[in-house]
Amino acid sequence: MHTERETAAVDGRTIAYRRTGSPSNMTVLLLHGIGGNADQWRHQLHGLADTYDVVAWDAPGYGGTDDPHVGWTMADFARCLAGLLDALDIARAHVVGQSWGGVLAQELYREHAHRFLTLTLSDTYAAGSQAQSERDASLHARLQALETMTPMEMAVARAPVVLGPDPTPDVLSETEAMLAAIHPAGYRVAAIALANANALDVLPRIAVPTLVITGEHDRVVPPSAGAWLQQQIADSRLVSIAAAGHLAGQEQPAAYNAALRTFLTSASQ
Repeated sequence: MHTERETAAVDGRTIAYRRTGSPSNMTVLLLHGIGGNADQWRHQLHGLADTYDVVAWDAPGYGGTDDPHVGWTMADFARCLAGLLDALDIARAHVVGQSWGGVLAQELYREHAHRFLTLTLSDTYAAGSQAQSERDASLHARLQALETMTPMEMAVARAPVVLGPDPTPDVLSETEAMLAAIHPAGYRVAAIALANANALDVLPRIAVPTLVITGEHDRVVPPSAGAWLQQQIADSRLVSIAAAGHLAGQEQPAAYNAALRTFLTSASQ
């Protein structure tokens, strides 16, 4: 299933998104990682559409969405996301955030907890839990790559790192194409916002059913970081996706979608 991108106006900015399923169903809101866009979720847009209204956005600076202003923080991205929910008349949603999108989901909860039916944090970590030196090093590496490589060169270098040890040729080429589609200006703003994010004060306040998903072979966010994150949230559970790296939903979509469905079904009972 390859739906056309739709757009909505949020505070004078064009926000692009993909949407499948019926708007009469509960919404699953999908938030991509720092190297992704709405296309990252094609397996979920297809696999969950029979039961849910599935929405995957292009964050500002990604896909078909306008670039953010220089200096945007994760709070700015969260405000824009809440504005998209308003524009689409979505009062509450099952929020699923992968990596950078998981940090965004934590920030969204800070001011918009009432909009969450459930929370799924996928291949991500507790924002603010890393040492400042580690954050600075990661940001430096990202900005240095932007200065010295083209997006395609970055993608070819990065894809083997974010995937598990034995990706299929299709998954590898799909991942390279996705990573090469970044907007350099948007990626820079998102990277700086990530390096400065801190939601440690939010985690103890999360009061909706929460699922933390880790990839067995994730080399970007090790499973131990996901396990620590899960321990900070009261009503939460942890699932590991076998034979997956950092992009569990793309690499092992059947197992990922099954875990997500099981969680959403049990949380709705």
